[in-house]
Amino acid sequence: MPKLSPRLIRKSVHFLTGILILVLTLFVQRNVLFWLILAGSIFSFATFRYKTFYLLHKTSDESLGTLFYPLGILSSFLLLYHMPIWYFQASLMVLTVSDTVANVIGQIRNGNGSFRIGRDLKSFYGIAGYFLATLAIAFFFLPGSKTADLHYMLLLLILSIVMELISWRGSDNFSIPVGLSAFFLLSEAGLLNHSFLAYTMMVLSLGCFLLFRFRILTRYGSLAAWLLGTYLLAAGGFQWIVPVVLFFVTSVVLTKIRARVRGKERKETSGRNAWQVAANILWAVLSTVIYLVSGNEVFIHLFIAFVAAVTADTWASEAGPVFHKRSFSLADRRWHEAGITGGISFAGTLASLAGAMFISAFSYYFLFGQWNLALIAVISVSAFLACFADSLLGAFVEGRLLSMPYFSDGRTGERITPNDLVNLAGSLSAGLFYCFFSLLI
Repeated sequence: MPKLSPRLIRKSVHFLTGILILVLTLFVQRNVLFWLILAGSIFSFATFRYKTFYLLHKTSDESLGTLFYPLGILSSFLLLYHMPIWYFQASLMVLTVSDTVANVIGQIRNGNGSFRIGRDLKSFYGIAGYFLATLAIAFFFLPGSKTADLHYMLLLLILSIVMELISWRGSDNFSIPVGLSAFFLLSEAGLLNHSFLAYTMMVLSLGCFLLFRFRILTRYGSLAAWLLGTYLLAAGGFQWIVPVVLFFVTSVVLTKIRARVRGKERKETSGRNAWQVAANILWAVLSTVIYLVSGNEVFIHLFIAFVAAVTADTWASEAGPVFHKRSFSLADRRWHEAGITGGISFAGTLASLAGAMFISAFSYYFLFGQWNLALIAVISVSAFLACFADSLLGAFVEGRLLSMPYFSDGRTGERITPNDLVNLAGSLSAGLFYCFFSLLI
């Protein structure tokens, strides 16, 4: 009798578990079902390290799928606890059936191709099978009023496929049910514009793919940009994403101009990675989250300040070396080759001020539909000073960070760098400067 593979055993257990939970939703009260799912989740976590249960958990040393699986089901159930049961059933079956179909069909070798978006390997046949299974599940479990809405269904399918594609060490077992549950929850509350999001997400997906294809962003950098763009579009629409796009586009253009004028390409030919994307935009995203919770417009001002600060820093870094071959180092107060960390130049300073004013003025008018010169001036100055703070941190802190064991071990790849930490701290100072000037004025 042939020996069953660990992968097949694990997938069979997950499939049968999903079907069992589906049956329980038909006969068991929700509070009882909650305790059963919780007990199963605790069992899964408690037995993960025991060799006795190895076949239930492991397909490879890197897979954490059997931990994500119960956590995803439990989180989905809690999110949809007060919603009609068919929403939980649909998200559960996409995880149980669609994901299993993707794994089975994905094993076909003849004419099939594979690719990665997250860390896990995916196949074209597998994604096609996943799409068809998800479509069938939606028509079977969701009410006709939902399945008759083309944009609702289109957005549901796009999101479910994305949650499958961005898997990291089996995290799709969590992202699929939780992502779909969030979609059902927000849709029921009327907080999603299905037609707008469906079409803009397709355009965003194409744009991020092209950014990776032309080596402007790395694979994980383009994924981070997609997630960022999706959040901004869903939470605030074009009003929030346009300032970020302006920052990014002008940065890429200035980088290309610098490379052409200086006659050499930058070292980071593979493109900006996910850490660089996060370092540039993390504080701006957090400010929008706090705004959504509090409704205080001050956090929109901070959003503008953070985007303006990273724009000012990038414009200074890219424009300065174009006009000056040398820059003044704040670290040793001497002149060095242009482009050194912690260096400043007259052209770079002007470019920094121009970038801060451009983003501040445009973003404020775009977001509020009017001019407030006093506020725009405060935001611009805050962003401009943050650029100098970044230079100071680069001159006096970045070198010390480089000597730390974590950064000096010689490892390369998609990992955070001292420059990313400096950029994070420098852009954060824009918010501090804004708060300081607001209190003074």
